[in-house]
Amino acid sequence: MSMSTTAVGTASVKDSGLGSGDYPAGVPVLVVDDEADVRSVISKCLRKFKVGVVEAESLAEAREMFEDGEQFSMVFLDRCLPDGDGVEFSREVLDRQPGLAVVIITGQGSTDNANVAIAGGAFGYIPKPCFIGDIREAFLRKYPTLSDTFHDGSAIGPAIDGSSDDEEEESGVKLIGNSSVMIRVALEIGEIAKMTRPVLITGKSGTGKEVVALRIHEMSSRAGRKFVAVNCGAMPQELIESTLFGHIRGAFTGATVDRKGVFEEADGGTIFLDEITETTAAFQVKLLRVLQEHRVTRVGSNQEIKLDVRVIASSNRSVVDEVAAGRFREDLYFRLKGSEIFLPPLKDRREDVMPLALHFAGITARKTGRKVAFSTAVMAALNAYDWPGNVRELESVIDSAVQRCNGIVLISDLPRDLRAIVGDLNENEMPVVGALVGNTEEMQTLEEVEDAHMQRVLRHCNGNKTQAAKTLGLDRSAFGKKCREKGWG
Repeated sequence: MSMSTTAVGTASVKDSGLGSGDYPAGVPVLVVDDEADVRSVISKCLRKFKVGVVEAESLAEAREMFEDGEQFSMVFLDRCLPDGDGVEFSREVLDRQPGLAVVIITGQGSTDNANVAIAGGAFGYIPKPCFIGDIREAFLRKYPTLSDTFHDGSAIGPAIDGSSDDEEEESGVKLIGNSSVMIRVALEIGEIAKMTRPVLITGKSGTGKEVVALRIHEMSSRAGRKFVAVNCGAMPQELIESTLFGHIRGAFTGATVDRKGVFEEADGGTIFLDEITETTAAFQVKLLRVLQEHRVTRVGSNQEIKLDVRVIASSNRSVVDEVAAGRFREDLYFRLKGSEIFLPPLKDRREDVMPLALHFAGITARKTGRKVAFSTAVMAALNAYDWPGNVRELESVIDSAVQRCNGIVLISDLPRDLRAIVGDLNENEMPVVGALVGNTEEMQTLEEVEDAHMQRVLRHCNGNKTQAAKTLGLDRSAFGKKCREKGWG
């Protein structure tokens, strides 16, 4: 039995080879919008990353810059300008500077227009009203090493390219975990695999019950034979008996030929009955007989068929409670419980989160041919989240984030509920670009926008000025002085 003991180390961009997100030194960002306030808000947001910003109020002015041979690291481009369409201009820009990241910002967009823009090579498409966070996210998706969660490039998670010896092999399954409880589970699996008796695995959905069942099979003397998994909860109750035990011709309407059941197909191997507590009492009686007699009878037949099958059952419910409620046979439970494994939820074994995350990242990296790493803020968020969907949810989040990121997984690559953990996302955040004040069409002043945003962050941090200053990227003493001047407490 091999357990993953992957250490969560750090690496610099230089060491990791993750250079795709490096910002080209001295090359500015171009912001094109006919409204001066909008340009000012976007430019101020970008300058916090210590990059140069050039502004243009029309397509003609922007076009002249490109014709003069000026180079830009990125372009934020309003779609609806007095002298033309930004999406059409983006194609012209990309002809001049292929690979340039052009982000379209529009208050008159549509799904069709967004698809046209992206198909034409646009890097992003942001509908108005948009937020400072939208601008930051688009910029950091292109240049992740400038993120404040990257800590000036000195501390990121280990580089992952899927080639590690610790990653999952194409044949076989691994049990990943560093926690004491999973080490005990691994030892239990080793002991149970040597036995021949039935097994019961319990735990919440997504904790890895089928992985444990498959690991037991692979470590047993039956490893060379079939492992068949059946989800009892997803199968219509009227079909479960014929599916598992088989049927003969004429046993019921539609039974035109004899058919083997899953138990016969798994003869000599292992059958995994997932969500066993979802079955009927009638089926449980027949399953108990199979476990006791090692024989099955096809539906419609009176002939018994001798089998050699090991049964591993699982449930995401408390089987004891199901027995007490009369929904699960006590004698069947006693038959199964002699070899029982409990898998705790992921929130109760947080030491396993990062080893699992790195494992899943390696799988996606190998499939996609990418090389990625995690920012320190992402690792903190992954460890802080409670993972109600357990390992299955973690796997889905990591797979999506690795495919979305630009070499380094940032907070912006995570789902909304995880981003909220670290204060990156505020459901009540007000728009700062294209926002309306009351019933007028006047833009907020830059000072009003900044003050409102600072107050929202301060509220989100429950009045903690140190945390709020860190989130805003401001000096703590300067932010404290600002709060005193504004009377924010």
